[in-house]
Amino acid sequence: MVATISADIVRSTSLATGDLINLRKRLRGLLNDFEKDYGGFWARIVRGDSIECFVPEYGYALRIAILIKLFVKMQVSGVDCDEELQKYGIRFSIGVGDIKYADKHEDIIDGEAIYMSGRNLDVISGKGNVFTAFQIKDTPESFCNLLDSYVALLSNIVDSYSAKQAEVVFYKLLGFREIEISEKLGIYQSSVNTRSTKAQWGLVNTAIKDFEDLTYKNICG
Repeated sequence: MVATISADIVRSTSLATGDLINLRKRLRGLLNDFEKDYGGFWARIVRGDSIECFVPEYGYALRIAILIKLFVKMQVSGVDCDEELQKYGIRFSIGVGDIKYADKHEDIIDGEAIYMSGRNLDVISGKGNVFTAFQIKDTPESFCNLLDSYVALLSNIVDSYSAKQAEVVFYKLLGFREIEISEKLGIYQSSVNTRSTKAQWGLVNTAIKDFEDLTYKNICG
């Protein structure tokens, strides 16, 4: 069992061409960093504003999706673009299942997981007011719906962040300590702590860690 993430940048057409190109470059750099941090992970940016990720350790899929969302919110702060882009960053869909073939060099991801995440991204994109989806192969519908709501609620918390809160939580999810974040951002550590508290860091961190502790056995029996 692996995970795939299908995502797209919300209202990307509201960005000037140069701003979209810069966002893609920075996003590509983030995804390259993830390849170093998460063994076997790889991702591609397709059609200008869409992202597809292969996540061999499916427990990390939610952390990675939230990190990408935070990163995009940070990058578009202060840029002339649609308010929905500044609020949501990306919409994303996670699929957990089997993969028949995944090869970075051939640029191919094929199998059940990517079908699920891609299909569900199309569904929520059509709804307009839904920004996350989650599905696991061979899981009782009631439990899958519960996890889908869990992911949506966590994402909604992140949607409420200011750009300053987003950058603090982003670095905390990457494992930086508050003193390191204060030095990186050029602000007092007390300011980092205040932003972290207002962003409900404790709740967000616990929710993501709890998701990472799930195993297919205790999900499906």
